[in-house]
Amino acid sequence: MKEKLLDAAESLVQSRGLNAVTFQDIADAVGLRKPSVFHHIRNKEELVDALIDRCSTKHGPQYMEIVEKDTSAPEKLRQVAKVFETGLKQDRPCLLASLGGAADALTPTALAKLKQAAEAATGRFAMIFIQGRKEETLDFEGTPENAALAFFAMMQGLQTLCRVKGDTRAFKRAAAAYIDSIVVKH
Repeated sequence: MKEKLLDAAESLVQSRGLNAVTFQDIADAVGLRKPSVFHHIRNKEELVDALIDRCSTKHGPQYMEIVEKDTSAPEKLRQVAKVFETGLKQDRPCLLASLGGAADALTPTALAKLKQAAEAATGRFAMIFIQGRKEETLDFEGTPENAALAFFAMMQGLQTLCRVKGDTRAFKRAAAAYIDSIVVKH
């Protein structure tokens, strides 16, 4: 039952934002009474903690699989962008971005955990930029870590803007334009 509750909570947070989700909303989404939800998830901090863990468990390995592939850095960036595009098409935007929108409402512990998850994701993406610099396929200013942070923020922001516009196809075009702009032309 807890997984079902977390599925519902994740979907609600991604569609509304953390601050707009109540435990009654979660209960209604799974057909339970509100007190039954508290049997599985005691409070919002525990909910956020569980959602961050699920995100890291689900997407961390997915991104590492891309990072570890035997392919060029530009192709890896395209594959990462495809993951974000798929999330947008499924109306499942980046959970870290959804939770980050409520950073002012998070406890220090939850905020620290969110920061750790974001740094881990950025670190994985930085490996792609390091590879791109070594193989001379990516041309970007600054450190690979800063380039990865900008890329991650861009993917999250593109999801938000394309969602607002109701144009999921714009995501693919914009992501491709950015990636193409940093690919070394031979």
